[in-house]
Amino acid sequence: MHTTRLMLAAMAALALAVPAAAQEKTRTKTFEGPNVAATQTVTVNKDTGTATRDREVTNLNTGNTASSGAVRQRTETGSTIGVVQTGPQGRSRSLEGERTRTETGSTFTGTATGRRGENLGLSGSRSRDGQGNSAASQSITNSDGDVLAARNRTTTRADGQVSRNVTRTRAEGFNPPRARSRRPR
Repeated sequence: MHTTRLMLAAMAALALAVPAAAQEKTRTKTFEGPNVAATQTVTVNKDTGTATRDREVTNLNTGNTASSGAVRQRTETGSTIGVVQTGPQGRSRSLEGERTRTETGSTFTGTATGRRGENLGLSGSRSRDGQGNSAASQSITNSDGDVLAARNRTTTRADGQVSRNVTRTRAEGFNPPRARSRRPR
């Protein structure tokens, strides 16, 4: 009788462990063209709330390689993200931050390091009121706290009309990097 209980306990532990391991899914895509070869691997684990993406692109004519890696981790209040991109000359840039859900939307705070070593602060927010009205704002600051770029958008709905207002500011000579890749989903 004692052996049967141990066997049942062991079988139950195996049965519970197999679905947890089966929840992680990995998908790899490859591309091979006349000038470029690329590989992208995305791994998602819904149980742990983790998603990772790794990319590598090689110029077949020069042998230069660029790579990027991204990790998104679900938290109780939102998610965290970390991205590192390395160019063909070996220079890297990175971004890390946290998105927090609020009652009406979300906020984001983070930091970025550019390929030239500059440190930037990132912040943003989104909100919606349930009536079709929404607002969003983003800003980039330097290490001294000076705003280098900002964008604010409001959308209001009244009497069947939609009004959208967008304002942008940018410090003279500052060109924010364009997002080249999306976060892993």
